[in-house]
Amino acid sequence: MKNIIYLLLLAPLTLMGGLDSLKVNSTLMNIKASKPLKFYNGDKSLTIKKVLAASSKESADIILFPLKSENKKIQIVKSYKSLKTNKDSVGAIYFKNDRTQIVFVKERLKKNGLKLSDKYKKYIINECQLSPICLLSMY
Repeated sequence: MKNIIYLLLLAPLTLMGGLDSLKVNSTLMNIKASKPLKFYNGDKSLTIKKVLAASSKESADIILFPLKSENKKIQIVKSYKSLKTNKDSVGAIYFKNDRTQIVFVKERLKKNGLKLSDKYKKYIINECQLSPICLLSMY
């Protein structure tokens, strides 16, 4: 009986321990470009829909969570800190405070010919917001 109670208490905690695949897939499907985009998942921590998945890095347009910097490919990194330091990344998808966080940088999307549909504008920030000095100058 005691084991069943422990199991019931731990089950919700283990289910909440990762990225929200539905939210991430929905957002990725709404990144617009001149052609349909293919994504390669660098560390397999997220299951993406087959429609979005590329079979290799070479055939992908965007690399999710690259293990190292890919100079010729657009990237979506797995931390806010990496987004600030990696100028080749257009966005970040990460887990913080028990929630999936999604952030895209407006100028980097535009530079790479990408656009996020209007429904997902809440995930877009300006490049300036990544720098504390820039934020201070706004006030």
